[in-house]
Amino acid sequence: MAFKDASKPSGPVTLESGLVVAVDRELCIGCGGCTAIASNTFGLDDQGKSTILMSADMDASTVIKSAVSGCPVGAISVN
Repeated sequence: MAFKDASKPSGPVTLESGLVVAVDRELCIGCGGCTAIASNTFGLDDQGKSTILMSADMDASTVIKSAVSGCPVGAISVN
């Protein structure tokens, strides 16, 4: 799995669209909803926590925002 920023796999990272995406690893429960909605943006690491993938720019902003809305614990943020 290739991360958008290997030094901070859960962000925050700035995408080409200008969105800044971050995952709060303390809140993330690893349900995988974000990976189902925005599979180019999110992946689960070996600890079961959401990470931001190198391919994140391939998902539309609306798709990423849907994944944010779908997180049951509010662990993902976009600005």
